[in-house]
Amino acid sequence: MKSNLLIDSRKRSFQPLGFSRPKQITGSKTDRNKFLGKEDERVYGDRFPSGFRKLKLLGKGGCALVWLGENARTGQKVAVKQVSRSNGSNVVESCKREIYFGQLLSDVSHPAVENIAKFLDFKNERHDLWAMFEVGGTSLSKALFTLKGEFLKGERVYQIHHGPLYTEFVENPQRFKAFIRELLAILDLLASLNIVHSDLKPDNILVEEENQSMKLVDFGSAFSYLGSGGISTATPEYMPPEALVLAHGPGNHISKLQDLSHPWSFDMWSTGMILLEIATGIPLWMSLKSRVCKHGKMVTCKGLLGASGRDPNTILKLQQEIVGRVEETLRKHSAFQVQNDFVYLLQRMLAWKPSERISPREALEHPFLT
Repeated sequence: MKSNLLIDSRKRSFQPLGFSRPKQITGSKTDRNKFLGKEDERVYGDRFPSGFRKLKLLGKGGCALVWLGENARTGQKVAVKQVSRSNGSNVVESCKREIYFGQLLSDVSHPAVENIAKFLDFKNERHDLWAMFEVGGTSLSKALFTLKGEFLKGERVYQIHHGPLYTEFVENPQRFKAFIRELLAILDLLASLNIVHSDLKPDNILVEEENQSMKLVDFGSAFSYLGSGGISTATPEYMPPEALVLAHGPGNHISKLQDLSHPWSFDMWSTGMILLEIATGIPLWMSLKSRVCKHGKMVTCKGLLGASGRDPNTILKLQQEIVGRVEETLRKHSAFQVQNDFVYLLQRMLAWKPSERISPREALEHPFLT
């Protein structure tokens, strides 16, 4: 079914899903409403699209809820995104964009499509816009890290625990390389279609640890590289420097990116930042003092792009410092021994000039991955 929704061609800013671990909801209507709180109850109510049963909450952010639902007729489990119209037109436009790109990709025949969460259906209702997708796994961020606040010598710090997937990446480099290859294959496909995801981050990559599969989700910030309009600072720590600068100025941001870069340049930078985050063993955005295990020892540190208030100007300065000395940064901040070829690949992904960033196809042939 093709969407009859009107998609605003201009890119609008919206609030991304947060970093906290999603809570799960089961039980009666009263229990669910109690969990969601009075303000959430006012915004989202106890509504759900007809033909589906609500099972539990998978994710909760400032602009949407993602539920685990069940098709009442077939019993198929689906991920159901609920966007309340009371949250404003920007959020609704973001969901329309996600539906548009979901439908576009559903018509594509390519092996990498299997690693993109499949769009199933949507419902356009009076109070809500609903989008249904296949169920993925756990977000990469939760599979890699668990954060726990504690007091150390009278000071509050955060303990960063590494999950089983992180340990597997460290102990089994081939598993880590397989993950990178899958992600690069998705980027190669998107670039061939002139699609820029523009919000690549660990929260938007779902992983199934048992069958070692991954799914890319959330095309609510995506845009056509050949299009026009604005871009937003969806998640600044994973955005390339040229996008951070453009997003805070007037004009046709997308057209300006065309003059500076390639279709893959935006998402390739984000991928490099994800790999850098894994290598350092701590979320890039963590601006609070934290303790994490590196090379078998507990050390106190912060995320490489941790900035108070997530200030884009501060993040931009930190990006410059990292890109100017990738090898030194990894030598000083890595949580495990990294290969030289990995360093060289990161340098190509994080080239300051977007036109000089390695393409996904070239990256797949890089010595680190072959």
